[in-house]
Amino acid sequence: MSSGRERIRSTHAADGGIVMDIDRGKMFSLNASGSTIFQFLEKGFDDEQIIEELVRRFEIPADLAKRDLDDFREVLKSHALFADNQLPAAE
Repeated sequence: MSSGRERIRSTHAADGGIVMDIDRGKMFSLNASGSTIFQFLEKGFDDEQIIEELVRRFEIPADLAKRDLDDFREVLKSHALFADNQLPAAE
């Protein structure tokens, strides 16, 4: 099977995004916050940077942003869209 980088494709717009798993023929739609999180995880940003950006963009409390990030990370893992070693560890 291909590596995660080769088999996962994504596209993003202001109101959300789409993630495609080429090998499995699956497509996932993301809302705006999910798209933001996905892009920052792909770039290797740490939790603090992602949380700060979610707070700024969506005007939500930091504790809610952290919970959203943790929940989203678990969803990505459950769908094998990122291997554990590709995702920044939860702080």
